[in-house]
Amino acid sequence: MPEPSSIKNQVVKGSAFIFGSSVVSKTVSLLTTLVLATLLTPDDFGVIGYGTLIIGSAGLFREMGLNSALIYHKTDIEEAAMTALWISTIWSVVLSGLVVLSAPLAAEFFREPRLEALLMIFPFSLIINSAGAIPISLMEKEMKFKRRTIPDLAHLTSYGLVVVFFALLDYGYWSFVIGTLTADLIQLIIAFLLRPVKMAFTVNIALAKEMFSFSKNVMGLSTIYFVIRNIDDLFIGRMMGTLSLGIYSFSYRIANLPATNISNVLGKVLFPSYMKIAHRMDELKSAFLKTFRYTSFVTIPVTVCTAIIVPHFVPLFYPKWTDAVLPIQLLAYFGGLRSIGAGFGSLFFARGLPNVLVPIALIQLFIVIVLLYPFVHFWGLVGGCISINLSQTVAFIMTLHKSNKTFSFKWCDYFDCLKHSAFTSMTALLIVLGTNALLDQTGTSDHTIFLGVILVLFPSSYIFLSLFTGEDARNIWKDIRGIV
Repeated sequence: MPEPSSIKNQVVKGSAFIFGSSVVSKTVSLLTTLVLATLLTPDDFGVIGYGTLIIGSAGLFREMGLNSALIYHKTDIEEAAMTALWISTIWSVVLSGLVVLSAPLAAEFFREPRLEALLMIFPFSLIINSAGAIPISLMEKEMKFKRRTIPDLAHLTSYGLVVVFFALLDYGYWSFVIGTLTADLIQLIIAFLLRPVKMAFTVNIALAKEMFSFSKNVMGLSTIYFVIRNIDDLFIGRMMGTLSLGIYSFSYRIANLPATNISNVLGKVLFPSYMKIAHRMDELKSAFLKTFRYTSFVTIPVTVCTAIIVPHFVPLFYPKWTDAVLPIQLLAYFGGLRSIGAGFGSLFFARGLPNVLVPIALIQLFIVIVLLYPFVHFWGLVGGCISINLSQTVAFIMTLHKSNKTFSFKWCDYFDCLKHSAFTSMTALLIVLGTNALLDQTGTSDHTIFLGVILVLFPSSYIFLSLFTGEDARNIWKDIRGIV
């Protein structure tokens, strides 16, 4: 059994490697999105938004929770990997065929004829991703996080280069499709080179049943979360049209990039790491609270900074996207809250309790369904953003309550983890707003000056306040130095 110090070292190093990879990947993704915003139109983003919604829906059923089940599984790993590979790949072929057959109906439902041709090609990504997910899951299970970062970096980089190249050639929304398929194929090849899977044309039925006993709850939970995060696209696209969906999709991508970056790191590192100490409750709780504190230390200032940068950044560089400013600010709250709570899933999964989160997800979905139509009808895109923010807030509070009952946490534990980051972020925000107010009174300020002040003053104020008013920043720096 690995020693606690060894586990901690693996978690810290793994988090650093995955986080570094994610920062690079998401930076590429952000730059790609911003470049595409200049080359393409909101209408193009809307068309691909429909396609992504449909392919993503099918992708949920593609995985069937087998990737998480493979990480959780404790014996006959190679045979379990082979079984999961064949089941998920064959099932993906079936799902892809169903998507192709339903393409005319989807185009008619969304009143978007261009969607039919797109759905004849896009589903191939389901098959490619099914195969590539198995070696990636094995690398996570084995905590080979340094190696695990390579497929992701290759995927995001190749996607960015290819999609921008074809956008420059005036391929419009087809640039997304070509870039996605190319990047998926590159990721598949690299993943199998880094972590080969024994190939045999057999499926172990007993192993499959054992993995499904765990994966069924994971799949149910993933399905509910997917619906929660995509039903807004469905309502907005159907009620407001392709152009509005394009603006909303762009807003969601920008606002959630920082939060998604952080939650992806936690999802890849924490679940296999918590599995190593799941039987030692005190150590598990301590590890979780430290993760919760560090996540808040990064997420809260990033969320606040995103909200104050957007009103100056978008009009200055992307004037045709000014309608996205308020949605981005509102969705930054959603992404930030989702990021802060990202570690709870790994905590429950490590104890074999994904089913505990299902009722919370169902309540969140119910709130979204009830609120979306009237909110979008009366307040448009802003109403859609408010509805998912409210549902995420309720779900977050319920998750904290359930964690208290399951792991004997106290409300003050969460408050202690959040208070310092929240205080220093708000103080840094006040410093920036006060400085910009003074500049505004001089009559010499504009979007460029405001943006420069925010980019320099906010992070420097936050870091200075953190280093001299609390232990979080100093502890994070110690962990980073321990890696290098």
